[in-house]
Amino acid sequence: MCGCTFVFAITPANAQNADTSTRAASTSDADADTSRIQDIIVTGSRVVRDGYNQPTPVTVAPTAELQKATPTNLADALNKLPQFANSVSPAANTQLQGNSGEHGNLLNLRGVGPTRALILLDGIRVPPTTFRGAVDVNTIPQLLIQRVDVVTGGASAVYGSDAVSGAVNFVLEKKFEGLKGVAQRGISTRGDLGNYRVGLAGGLGFAGGRGHVIASLERFSSEGIKRSARIYGDDAYAAVGSVVGSTDAPGRAGNPFIFLPNLRFATNDFNNGIILTSTVPSLANSIFLPGGAVRPFQRGAPTGTPGTNVGGDGLYIPGSNQLIAPLTTTQGYGQLSYDLTETLTAHAQGSYSRSVTSYDTQAQSVLGFRFFSGNAFLDPSVQARLGPNDSFTVFRFIDEQGPIPTNEATNAYLVNGGLEWQLGGWNVTADYTHGNSVTKFAQTQIEIPKLAAALDAVRAPNGSIVCRVTLTNPGLYPGCVPINVFGAGTPTTDALQTVLGVSRYRASNTTDDFVVSARGDLVELPAGVVTVAIGAQYRRQKLNLTSNSDPSVAIDFTGLRGIPANRMTRFNNTNVGSAFGKLNVKEAFAEAQVPIFKGQPFAEELSLNGAFRLTDYSTSGSVNTWKIGAVYKPVQDIMFRVTRSRDIRAPSLFELFAGIQTAPVNFNDPHTGTPGSIRQFSGGNPDLTPETGDTFAAGIVLSPSFFSGFNASIDYYDLKIDGAIATQGLNDVVNECETSGGTSPTCSLIDRPLPFSDRSPANYPTSVSLITQNISVLKTSGIDVALSYRMSVGSGEVTLRGSMNYLRRYISQTNSVAPVIDYAGHGVNSQTGYAFPKVRSTISINYANGGFTAFAQESIIGKVKIGNLENDPTTSYAVPAVKPVFYTDATLSYKFDTAGSPELFLTATNLFDRKPPLVAAAAAPGLLYPTLFTLYDVGGRTMTAGVRFRF
Repeated sequence: MCGCTFVFAITPANAQNADTSTRAASTSDADADTSRIQDIIVTGSRVVRDGYNQPTPVTVAPTAELQKATPTNLADALNKLPQFANSVSPAANTQLQGNSGEHGNLLNLRGVGPTRALILLDGIRVPPTTFRGAVDVNTIPQLLIQRVDVVTGGASAVYGSDAVSGAVNFVLEKKFEGLKGVAQRGISTRGDLGNYRVGLAGGLGFAGGRGHVIASLERFSSEGIKRSARIYGDDAYAAVGSVVGSTDAPGRAGNPFIFLPNLRFATNDFNNGIILTSTVPSLANSIFLPGGAVRPFQRGAPTGTPGTNVGGDGLYIPGSNQLIAPLTTTQGYGQLSYDLTETLTAHAQGSYSRSVTSYDTQAQSVLGFRFFSGNAFLDPSVQARLGPNDSFTVFRFIDEQGPIPTNEATNAYLVNGGLEWQLGGWNVTADYTHGNSVTKFAQTQIEIPKLAAALDAVRAPNGSIVCRVTLTNPGLYPGCVPINVFGAGTPTTDALQTVLGVSRYRASNTTDDFVVSARGDLVELPAGVVTVAIGAQYRRQKLNLTSNSDPSVAIDFTGLRGIPANRMTRFNNTNVGSAFGKLNVKEAFAEAQVPIFKGQPFAEELSLNGAFRLTDYSTSGSVNTWKIGAVYKPVQDIMFRVTRSRDIRAPSLFELFAGIQTAPVNFNDPHTGTPGSIRQFSGGNPDLTPETGDTFAAGIVLSPSFFSGFNASIDYYDLKIDGAIATQGLNDVVNECETSGGTSPTCSLIDRPLPFSDRSPANYPTSVSLITQNISVLKTSGIDVALSYRMSVGSGEVTLRGSMNYLRRYISQTNSVAPVIDYAGHGVNSQTGYAFPKVRSTISINYANGGFTAFAQESIIGKVKIGNLENDPTTSYAVPAVKPVFYTDATLSYKFDTAGSPELFLTATNLFDRKPPLVAAAAAPGLLYPTLFTLYDVGGRTMTAGVRFRF
């Protein structure tokens, strides 16, 4: 870490020493209480020296600044910083399906994935909270967070694995004394999205200043909204081919995608039931009427996507599922420190949090179940057309059940204890940290065996309607109630309840971390002291994921018939495999700060910084990480900095040891030209090795003495990740096989009922297996710019700040034979969607005069081209690029000069109610809300009013 005199702003930790006027000015800002600290330790290095300016850029975001633009929680505010891209949050998640395991607030630094940024709580590694290895930062106590440091460069040599894109450190106000709190209430101007936040924190010194204790307790809750509450939510949008009858697949140059509303998926039906195939040809493509009779299926107007039509019969997903998931977090924190002697200090701290999110996903479907002649619910007119051995398949959306309710709760705690000695000029620390998080998931949905038994209804000898299996295999399904799905309104609520169950999993992540380090001055050089830090670390991690729907556990389907091949699981939607694994990591590290020149002509300062870490994994062996950087100041006002680092991300325990995972996926098969639902399988790979990341960064920092109050920085970065851990996507596997003419090894991962040469709809695949491997390459580079300026205006003060990221490239290659694709400047709405505008920036102005403060921030998202990626012929879109989007946030506050210094505030986010741009997905109509979730605001204008106080 570095000791820096710092201007408190959302800006990189630059090379300036703030002058007296700047420090005085900062006291009138909303973060006045923290500005009394003149030297703070900024994340990025374990070496600490006053006046040292580190080569690695660090964005320092004080809590007071983040709250002005976004008072809900720190994660939502951080995601407005240009350095973050495609983060997951309750308001920015296309994966509300249950099986992704990636829910909560997952920060995504540089857009390379949440698991590639290390999350720290006051320098302590936060254990993963999702079973895939990411950290939900909703679990971090926030009221005592003084600031958030974002290291925007590789930091594995300093902090360990996972810091490939950098580290995000939530820094505590350890010496807080007094009492402070917050109470606020928010709501959208449409009367929904209600939220509140309350919290109280205190700090106290005792024993003549030898001891200190701090504690906090807080709660945040947001109601969320359904899709139908916002524009486009109930309009059944999708991206479809634009050329009807084209021989090119949708998304190819000859049949580019366009966005249309009022679409229907012709291989399923919203609420009546479609006979898709039958041994009696005249029944195929018929739809059930209320009462059970049939009529021909009305397809509506065709589009360039086979099976998706405008209007007519067919499936669309209504807007009854969640757009923004409700969220409630409860957090508590406590810390005790005590000076045992003048040179020895002991501390103990602990935190506990509970994060609960609940949401409704779309209702379920009877997909491809086969019904047989003699079914007791068949209308006589239909039965008359069937011979004794005939059958037919039905696809039907069961809207009578309503959306599927899902609940996820994460309980996390972290305890830490340690000692700090001052021994002969050396600072020695020893720390032990134990962390555990438990996520529990519960989703009410249809159980396939129960449904199959209930659908196969026959007449008993006494004439009553019963489940066939109760006659052929008595005792297997006690209480089975026959279900009629022929026509709208037919399944009764009571009957549906008998086939429902709760898919559950429980994921426990445990981390034990032991660290010993020493920091001190090694030798005096003409330019200053060589400072070093050395240490050793031992870490144990364990994952235990249990599930009642493990696909590897065989389901007994004895006595049942008619189940489609891609539904041979316990539950219709979410079936999460079990996983258990553990590993240990042994590490040794060293870092040095070496001054070369100081106070020389054209060499006001030249210093080097280097770090090295040797890491040994019990799963994959040893690996080295390192960093070398330099700072050069020809004069006091200008600093140049450069860093080169080698970083790693070790595979998560889930990636190593996951059991078989499966989920149904809507898929347009290019081989048969047929849309439908496919079963997707994936699993862990114990042979995975750590990813390696190479980062180069260089920049300039300007703090002109002749322009008091102004600071600026420009930094170039280049990150390349080799051997990136990835699971080849479903489309990639199928397209690679298709391009090879059936000769690629990936063809063995596709299960088709007929030989590859058969292109009829009957050869639609039943499943695809996806393998996690070290096969991907990621490259991203760009420029970060930050500016800040303070000036007096009359009796008040104005602070201007700006930050911008220019994304030069974002290149991905999913495997060695896949095309190299640059996503910079492009976006696509899909379940694994991406959005990488080339320009993102925030500009803010703050006026403070006495107790009054007025603040406004403009977030700018640059132009985004939809699809049309070079080297990817499957992403052709005939739609215009999304023009730049501007979001305005504003806060008015007044702090009273009375006991407790109560501050009343009113904040408007998305002040001008900017609606999200229309970007539909190439999926079932209405399945995904038609915009780029991780980029654009979907909630609209919200207002938050509250009070903060501090005694």
